[in-house]
Amino acid sequence: MAILRRTERAMCGVKLADRRRTEDLRGMLGMVASLDQLAKANGVRWYGHVLRRDGDHVLRKVLEFNVDGRRKRGRPKMTWTKQVEIQTVGWRRDDALNRAKWREGVRKIAERVR
Repeated sequence: MAILRRTERAMCGVKLADRRRTEDLRGMLGMVASLDQLAKANGVRWYGHVLRRDGDHVLRKVLEFNVDGRRKRGRPKMTWTKQVEIQTVGWRRDDALNRAKWREGVRKIAERVR
């Protein structure tokens, strides 16, 4: 996240010591959505693209690949697939086949305010 904020400040010509709010910087740039929201939306868009692939395509195989063995003790690590599935709560995998519906959902994620 720090690299995103640093990039926004650099684009505006503002230093960290100026203590400007992120919303003000986005207003100066004319951005509606933050960069992290756009990155999340692009990840979900790509996820839908892979789900539309054939079951024997290499991307689909990698997405559904499970590693055998045990993980270390402690809290389970959050995988990229789990993160995307959390963002797409209420969506089914079959919804990816309907491109218009999937695109609309991706737009909603991009517009979502944290």
